[in-house]
Amino acid sequence: MKKYKFIYAIALSLFLVQGCKKDLLQVENENQPDFDKVFSNGEALQNLASGLYVTIYNGEHGASSIQPMLATASDNISCSWGNFGMRDMSWEPRNFAWNNAPSYAYNASTLNLWNRMYSSINTASDVLKAMGTGVNVGVAGANNARTKAFCRFAQGVGYGNLALVFDKAFIVDEKTTVAGATLESASAYTAVAAAALVYLDEAAALATANTFTIPKDWLGADKDYSAAEFKKLVNTYAARFMAYTPRNKAQLAAVNWAKVKTYADGGLTSDFVVMQDGYAKWYDEAGDYLVYQGWGVTDNYVVNMMDPSKPKHWTDVSTFPYPTRSTDPADKRIFSDFEYVASQWFQAARGYYHYSPYRNKRYDDMYVAAVGPKPQIMKAENDMLKAEARAYTADLSGAATIINASTRKTRGQMADVAAVSADVIQAIHHERHVEMYTTGFGLQFFEMRKLDLLQKGTPLHFPIPAKTQETMGLALPFYTFGTEAKGDGTNTSNKGWR
Repeated sequence: MKKYKFIYAIALSLFLVQGCKKDLLQVENENQPDFDKVFSNGEALQNLASGLYVTIYNGEHGASSIQPMLATASDNISCSWGNFGMRDMSWEPRNFAWNNAPSYAYNASTLNLWNRMYSSINTASDVLKAMGTGVNVGVAGANNARTKAFCRFAQGVGYGNLALVFDKAFIVDEKTTVAGATLESASAYTAVAAAALVYLDEAAALATANTFTIPKDWLGADKDYSAAEFKKLVNTYAARFMAYTPRNKAQLAAVNWAKVKTYADGGLTSDFVVMQDGYAKWYDEAGDYLVYQGWGVTDNYVVNMMDPSKPKHWTDVSTFPYPTRSTDPADKRIFSDFEYVASQWFQAARGYYHYSPYRNKRYDDMYVAAVGPKPQIMKAENDMLKAEARAYTADLSGAATIINASTRKTRGQMADVAAVSADVIQAIHHERHVEMYTTGFGLQFFEMRKLDLLQKGTPLHFPIPAKTQETMGLALPFYTFGTEAKGDGTNTSNKGWR
């Protein structure tokens, strides 16, 4: 039986420590009676800083957050179960707009990400605000630089994630507030992404100028991170946000790829893993559901990448020939990372196109008790960011060299890719769908989006959550995106891979 464990109590306790703010956007609250008490102690500030990333992680990877439906909307994973909005975002044709109503059963899919990002951002801002009044962390401020760097990191990752998912958000920190938030006072995702880079750049600068250690518990990692290693993580996040924010090919072409190259070249040189701790605090719950027997299967789009002899799409008819087990795939990871599915567990009435002959098994052993390492950002991801930046800055040979030394060869045993633009971009696309399966959150959605490959009618991003709009005093119906009829290429896909 699937373990239905939730970890909301942890994030809730962090939220309560912040002072039970009713408005997650309001950072400066002069009427908050406990601020001076809670934020006047350096040890308390350090404790608050230590919990920033787990709030972000749980916002990304909670099952009832946005990761599951992004996975199905991107045709990376298939699942016809209604849970977590997975079916609603994978109907074919894509004529189910995102239901942005407070009463929608899965409204939490966007709300949880939104709230958790602001919870972390607000706590980081409160810590920085207190430090700005002269409160020291550690003896004579020995841990000030570390605390400030980690807070800026949390602000940067929080805003970067908001920019990836939502059409707009509110930019607030220890110095900036939004009084009486309205849709008009929200900033476009491009501005939110730019703000994320400012915070991340400051985190990186503090790591460069100081010597400190980020305890592994702060990141859920398998080791402590030195300031130099932390800077690599920060740089990869910055490259991630620049490369994944575009909503279409036109925006993709306008990315400052030279800057992405600088970030990625200074990025991770080994996997950043989060140690799953048996559902207690660090648990990629969404990833568990997406690969668990009886739940998610590998979309045919991905199966076909590994073995082109297999169908790219399961036609929606009962007579569709059942694909046989792969015997001579182009990508040998279909043997090591995936498992043949001899019969289907989905209901035919919900669409045969949800069927697939494979599921992912790579993390099965870890998920038995949800204990052990799960990649949050793979070295392979940073390698592909490095290759992509070179591909878009006229260094196709350099891009191909990186790809041909990567997991494509070492694990997939695939043929070398030529220094040809279309081949290089396709090879990067392949690695993001196969090697990075369920790592991070939404990587395949962001990849499909920027290449104009999301099926027509799929939202390219999501509106401010219904319950947030409700607290803003707005009236139903709340704005939203989706359906083929509204495909405009900027908010809703107007083309796609099929």
